[in-house]
Amino acid sequence: MSNWSKQITKTPFARLSDRLIWLSEHPIYGVMAIALVAFASRFWNLDGLRDIVFDELYYPKFAQNYLRGVPFFDAHPPLAKYIIAIGIQIFGYAPFGYRCMTALAGSLLPLVTYELIWQLSDRRGWAWLAGWFMAMDGLLLVESRFGLINTYILLFGMLSQLCIVLALKRSRQRWFWVMATGLMLGASISVKWTGLAYIVGLVVLMGYAWSRYRQTLNALQILIGLIILPIAFYFVQWIPHLMMNHEFDIWELHHQILGFHQNLGAGKTEPIHPYCSPWWSWILLIRPVAYFFEMRPNSMVQFVHAMGNPLLYWLSAIALLIWLAFLIASKLKFSPQILTEIHPKERSQLFWFASYVTISFAGHWLPWSLSKRCIFLYHYMPASVFAFTALALLVSWMWRSPLQEMRTLGSGIVGIIAIAFIFWLPIYIGLPISSGYLPVLMWLPSWI
Repeated sequence: MSNWSKQITKTPFARLSDRLIWLSEHPIYGVMAIALVAFASRFWNLDGLRDIVFDELYYPKFAQNYLRGVPFFDAHPPLAKYIIAIGIQIFGYAPFGYRCMTALAGSLLPLVTYELIWQLSDRRGWAWLAGWFMAMDGLLLVESRFGLINTYILLFGMLSQLCIVLALKRSRQRWFWVMATGLMLGASISVKWTGLAYIVGLVVLMGYAWSRYRQTLNALQILIGLIILPIAFYFVQWIPHLMMNHEFDIWELHHQILGFHQNLGAGKTEPIHPYCSPWWSWILLIRPVAYFFEMRPNSMVQFVHAMGNPLLYWLSAIALLIWLAFLIASKLKFSPQILTEIHPKERSQLFWFASYVTISFAGHWLPWSLSKRCIFLYHYMPASVFAFTALALLVSWMWRSPLQEMRTLGSGIVGIIAIAFIFWLPIYIGLPISSGYLPVLMWLPSWI
């Protein structure tokens, strides 16, 4: 009778929350939901906006130059342009051709993140939430729908994290997964040098495996798999570029690239681009980047705004602060009561998981504080993934609470992030909207 009474007094929100938790714990349905949203949002009407969007002015042309053997200078390593060239070779030099490979990479990214967190923690809820939040972000969506290259940094970087976890878990296949880790790390660096920051996560994951399972890599595996192989991959991928660009050797070319980045806007009293933004502002989503704007007939506009999901960004910032406070409190001689009530084994796991997401976040975010060049919100993308994962860890912990109110609150966070994604979707994918409606989407003056 008491159980029946509890059932009928459950609120609709509580019942919906239970359904959501159930979905996260059933991998077939949960992964299908992530895949459906990721692929649909990235591939739907992919060539509907046929105009050149932001840096599509450069990267698709560079990819076409590789196919035609035309020499050119590029301020980044060539791997991403090789991949874009595959789409152009198959579908031609048209919007779908130079966008499809990036859309595929962006669609796979939430699924790779899901698998990484699942293999790391054996927690389906945390894994599902991490993948779902990745699918719900606006900046990741925008970068995935156009012929741009930042998405490849994240895909290869997160694959390197997944491969090191598998290397540490599977001793009989360790050499294979260590080599795969090195290749993926080298591939991330071969898109942009910022991929080097994924080394931070690799170190934390190896520390976790040693602390918890006494599993580690031997010196030879580290030397060959994590040092020699990424370096070899990086230099080998330059060969096709150098074969058609004879003016400079590899060292002169790197000197030019380094000089380009060091001097981009450095020493200027005014920003060289209206959407430059300071590194500290990214976590608060203060200054997005307008990628495309065009007036259409009947007072309609098409606007592509490289802007994260505001509620996802702001809630993720709060989650990072909570986990940072947790890490500090865990090291105090006299821990707060709320921590002592957590089982020691659970607290130890949470400590390492929180360490992984916060340290990885800092490794990708804080180095930008040293940059004197013009920088943009999209440079925050690798760090944002770990911010979203921190929020996912917090919500998954709420879902494990015996209190229905706490579980419902966690589901409410998931719900409002999904609503925010739909609300701002028109300016993520460039749907025509009324010029009078646009101010409704611009909550802060600095967003315009």
